[in-house]
Amino acid sequence: MKTTVASAVVLLVVASSALAQQTPKPAPEMSQLKYFAGSWKCSGDAPASPFGPAHKTESSLMLKLDLDGFWYDGPLTEMKTASNTQPVKGMIHLGYEPTGKQYVMVWVDNFGSWATEMSPGWQGDTMVWTGDQMVMGEKAASRDTFVKKSDTEVTHKFELNMKGQWSPIVDETCKKAGAAKK
Repeated sequence: MKTTVASAVVLLVVASSALAQQTPKPAPEMSQLKYFAGSWKCSGDAPASPFGPAHKTESSLMLKLDLDGFWYDGPLTEMKTASNTQPVKGMIHLGYEPTGKQYVMVWVDNFGSWATEMSPGWQGDTMVWTGDQMVMGEKAASRDTFVKKSDTEVTHKFELNMKGQWSPIVDETCKKAGAAKK
């Protein structure tokens, strides 16, 4: 009996040691997402859509490296205005999936919507994410396109394909907070 207990303890120690040595590390490709880290202020337009009438948008986004370096995540908050009485509040998560060699975006919001999108990464100054979003009880193809204008400015266009037609939902320009104005 003592031999069995001692053997079990040795196996646990060896297994624990092996697991500790196999602790995963974030993919080096995560460095491509560092551009998005920080506080951003965005403004733009939301054309008329199933989500409401056309209106100007103002939002803030704060992304930081989290979960031991595997994800950039943070909140996005649209400002409530007279023309935008139901602003979006959500959480975004950006990571890298090494098996498929793709970037991953996960989104959830205060409308009960959620989305998963994938991207091959930056192609020049453009990063396009495509996938699906559950919105208003329906599944729709989604696309987010980011275009770097500088180290502190990016344009963002979000589109949904509902009932076979791509529709712009938001078209905005985002600037890193605290960045010098040009």
